[in-house]
Amino acid sequence: MQALNYVLLEGVLYRRGYDELLLCCLGSDEYCQIISDVHNGICGAHQAGIKMRWLVRRHGFFWPSILKDCISYAKGCKACQIHGPLQRVPASELHPIVKPWPFRGWAIDLIGKVYPPSARGHSFIIVATDYFIKWVEAKPMNKVDQIDIIKFLKEEIIHRFGLPETVTSDQGTVFVGAQVGAFAKEMGFRLLTSTPHYAQANGQAEASNRIVINLLEKMVDDNPRCWHELLSDTIWAYRTSQRSSTKVTPFSLTFGHDAVLPMELSARSLRIAIQHGLISGEYNEAMILELEDLEGMRLPALDRLQTQKLKVARAYNKRVKSRSLAVGDLVWKVILPPGKKDPKFGKWSPN
Repeated sequence: MQALNYVLLEGVLYRRGYDELLLCCLGSDEYCQIISDVHNGICGAHQAGIKMRWLVRRHGFFWPSILKDCISYAKGCKACQIHGPLQRVPASELHPIVKPWPFRGWAIDLIGKVYPPSARGHSFIIVATDYFIKWVEAKPMNKVDQIDIIKFLKEEIIHRFGLPETVTSDQGTVFVGAQVGAFAKEMGFRLLTSTPHYAQANGQAEASNRIVINLLEKMVDDNPRCWHELLSDTIWAYRTSQRSSTKVTPFSLTFGHDAVLPMELSARSLRIAIQHGLISGEYNEAMILELEDLEGMRLPALDRLQTQKLKVARAYNKRVKSRSLAVGDLVWKVILPPGKKDPKFGKWSPN
């Protein structure tokens, strides 16, 4: 039946296409030249393999492995590899981090350099987020070195919430330096780091940074240098807002009840009215019941957190395109940092 698709005219073999167009059948020597001309010839546009196949067919040529050969040629083009976009498709699956106990795992990161600096010269914000509770600690900084990081970890995390099991950061020198490493070893917690030049791997810290920046942007108004004064209000708003992953506020997961907000005092909420009417014994009993209910509140929050993490992982893993490499394989090295330009080539620099 396949033979019916072919026609021999004056000693030249043609294939009849689905649109009845006669396509000239080429041998290996001929189609190699055609592929080269289509991809990087005078009129070549360095197109991908599928578009190359369409163009070859459009001009009336055919051979059995046309699609495979076009894709292979495009993938092997040196210019396309040097100047093509960086590969953003993940090469490995996402394995979400879930810490089932409060304040055992923290993600830490820096926001900055902030411009304009605050009125007191602060140019950085150090932000730490608990993986389970989503509690956030943040502090404005004039400068950041390893001593500052150690001081923050000691005063804002360890002295308030106890020793963590892990602290995750990017590979910035202030986080992975010898002094911070020695402090972690002395205190007995592990320092974990994200992939070099890909801080997004520290997803919890990046997510908290975006929220803090977004809230500050909305609060600053016409005085951009007062942001250091608004940082505390920003963090309070974060702690008393429902987190989508747990469906409750970080404050309630920490203390067992929601924070009293200014609106409850101005409008006299029912909760405040009832609390004011309690005698000492009743108040103590109510507080004990709240503490007993706290664990019952955290377990559903943990279930919701795990469900949300799995949902994110499933969506992420659909995009994964695994790559297996062995010792001795030739690979292209990305120019770091991404976007860096060669002075010689400028705008036309390779990637």
